[in-house]
Amino acid sequence: MTLDDGTIVYSTDEGEGDVGVVVYPWEVSLARQAPADSALNHLRGRVDSVVPLGNRVRVRVGALTAEITASSAARLGVAEGELLVASFKATGARLVNL
Repeated sequence: MTLDDGTIVYSTDEGEGDVGVVVYPWEVSLARQAPADSALNHLRGRVDSVVPLGNRVRVRVGALTAEITASSAARLGVAEGELLVASFKATGARLVNL
């Protein structure tokens, strides 16, 4: 599927007409550069918010929210305004009818 901004999102779900994409925060991984892995979806964006939740951190990157461990956030140096790549597999992208 193609988003309004032209970004292509891969999903194993089938959809027709106007659909939205839902990705659970724990399905999203973060990196400084797009990793060479099995995830087909890599979206680069600025970190809009960082919210600590005990031993986890919720990080908003563009339209996506990732939930990663606090130690991963520290290792990556996650901070508001930083550019990161949010990645998720096609199996993690759920299509919903609008």
